[in-house]
Amino acid sequence: MKQDHRVRLTKMLLREAFLDLLLEKPVAKITVKELCDKAGVNRATFYAHYRDLFDLHEEIEQDLAHTIMHSLNTTQPGNLFSAFSTAICSIIVEHQRSCQAIFGEFGDPDFPLRVVETLRESSLALWHEERPEVPKDELNRFYTFAANGCLAVVRAWVQNDMQESPETIACFIEKMTTKGLASL
Repeated sequence: MKQDHRVRLTKMLLREAFLDLLLEKPVAKITVKELCDKAGVNRATFYAHYRDLFDLHEEIEQDLAHTIMHSLNTTQPGNLFSAFSTAICSIIVEHQRSCQAIFGEFGDPDFPLRVVETLRESSLALWHEERPEVPKDELNRFYTFAANGCLAVVRAWVQNDMQESPETIACFIEKMTTKGLASL
């Protein structure tokens, strides 16, 4: 269903104001009044679109997760990990403000972990094709290790205002993961 231009504009204003506030304090400390004042809309307008602030927060996270998963689904097989890590880093740059809020001090620390978990099965399948002799439980442990390391690298990159290019970060992640997988 296509949204009216005014609805999209209102939601964008609310999102932008929410992200500004989320960079300053946790969701639980943000009030609807404060958000509406910052966005320049009234409370009734906010409640016409969202149940509460957590609903807005969840929508922002779901949109980002959907974008990431869509990227995975459209990445060409063959050099999947390289293409996917570059795509993820590029998505983070495109959604810089959202990612800074999500990976920031007041973001939901579980969101990146949930995204990492959604990628587990496809990564394990890819690695099993590359290294069929490695037991699946060992690949699973390696995924936990590599994914959390990648997450830490991405989090630090985002928190340092993305000084390096997405390609540089993706190349580093790919190199570490490839070398780690080769060591199994």
